[in-house]
This record gives sequence, structure tokens and C-alpha cells, in this order.
Amino acid sequence: MEFLTCNLCGGEEFRLLYGKPSRYGEIFFIQRCKSCGLVQVNPQPSFEKTLKYYSEEYFTQRSERGYDNYYSAELRGEIERVFQLNLSDLNFFEWEKSLGLVRTTLDIGCAAGYFVNYMQARGWQATGIEIAEGPARYAKERLGLNIIQADFLNWDTTAKEKFHLITLWASLEHLHKPKQTLEKIYFHLFSGGHLILSTCRYGLLAKFMGLNWRYLNVPEHLYYYSLPLLCKQLENLGFQYVKHITYGSGMTMKKQAGKIFKFTKQILDRAVKFFDQGDMMAVHFLKP
Repeated sequence: MEFLTCNLCGGEEFRLLYGKPSRYGEIFFIQRCKSCGLVQVNPQPSFEKTLKYYSEEYFTQRSERGYDNYYSAELRGEIERVFQLNLSDLNFFEWEKSLGLVRTTLDIGCAAGYFVNYMQARGWQATGIEIAEGPARYAKERLGLNIIQADFLNWDTTAKEKFHLITLWASLEHLHKPKQTLEKIYFHLFSGGHLILSTCRYGLLAKFMGLNWRYLNVPEHLYYYSLPLLCKQLENLGFQYVKHITYGSGMTMKKQAGKIFKFTKQILDRAVKFFDQGDMMAVHFLKP
């Protein structure tokens, strides 16, 4: 465990918000930087220590921190539905039409490669990078995708490979060094290249729910950005804003959910998206 300075501003003073146990019973502290407001787990376990939280169990056994079965056709369909909606809302398809025949993309934290597969089917030269062995193996062996099993920050340290699009779908909150990751992404984008990422949003719903907020999973989630702080981080690194959306009311769909629950969730999901108060956010930036 190491006590870290703020990954956004370098601040050294924090305000304790919560203490919460992991699935193994260790207590982790969620703290807010007094200088800029970024919320992060502090102190943090090392990258190597967190790998045990991404065992096959994380992808195959339902819990507040994992999936019912990440490899099921049902969940794959839902994941694809969400990122297609995000791409549409973020004006991705309009930009895609302006590109030539050679289009390259890298998905960081690609898990089982569903987005890589989707982009490949659209004619992109698509690559994914993933640290967890199980989903990376599934993507390579079952889907036949170009997947690199590695930590992005330690990958391609000498080459200068560039991409037209780099994506992080619900990955930023898992990273030990988000600022450094975004800096490296900037380097690996062509000029005029685009970055699309989604992450949980530390906003109104997160503050209202407190310890019961659905994304307050430690230590899998290490950083919690507000929308203004995420945009500030990206703009400080040289990115140019294109568009953002927020979505998600915090209501988690259950298999046995009744009609009233489903109707209520639908109304609330639409409301928070309309009023820009969702507890997930997706942003679209470009490298000038």
C-alpha cells in the first residue's frame, strides 16, 4: 500500500470520504483531494497486488463488483447496445464517414474484445489491449482478434505506432496512473485522431448514494472523476473537446424485475440523461 499524491494536480492533502471493504475484507479509503477535488483510493495497492481482483471469477460470478457471465450472448448484446448508443450520441459515425479506407483503432482495457470485434466488422484495423488473462485469451482464441495482453503503460515503449481512434470503455477508473495513460494515448494518436472514453461519474447521484453508490467498488475502481475534472484533465494534456453525454440513473436491472421496476428505471434513465446528471459519462475529444 502506498500513499499517493493527487493524480490530477499533485496535491498532498486529502479529505476522507469513506472506508469500504474489498471482497477479501481489506479496508480501503476513498479520499478527495483538497486542491482540485479528484476522488481516489488512497493509499493504493500496487498494480501487481490488484491483479488478483481480476481473476476469472470477476468475469463469471455475479457480484456488486463483477459480472453474471461476461461471456454470455445476453451480456455481450447489452454491452454492444450501450457502446453503439454512446457512439451515436457522441457524433462518432459522422466523423467516421470523413475517414479514408485505412482506419486504425486501439481499445484499451478491451476485456473479451467486443468493441474490437465490432470495429473490425466495420472495416477498421482494430487492436485491443487487456491485462486480464481470461478475457484476453477468449478474445484471441474464440473471436480471432488482434489482442495484446499487457499493461498499456508498459506496451510499445520504443515504437511509435499511431491510431486514428483510441477508446477506453469503463476502463479509466481501474487504472493506477490515469493521467500518465492519457498522456500516452495523446502520443499514440495521429494529429486529428480522436479519443472516446466512458467512466463512472462522481456527481450528484454518487454523492447522494454515498457508500451505496453502485460504482464505489474498491480496489477495482481507483479513481472517480467529476465531468468538469475529466474535461479539465484532457484539455490540460492538449486534447480538444468535441462532445459529452451522461447516462444511468443508478438503478440496476434484475433478472426478475417486474414491470413497475422496469418502467421506473426507464423513466429515470431518460430523465438523468436529459438533465445531464447520469452516474456514467462518455466523452469525445480529439488531438488537434
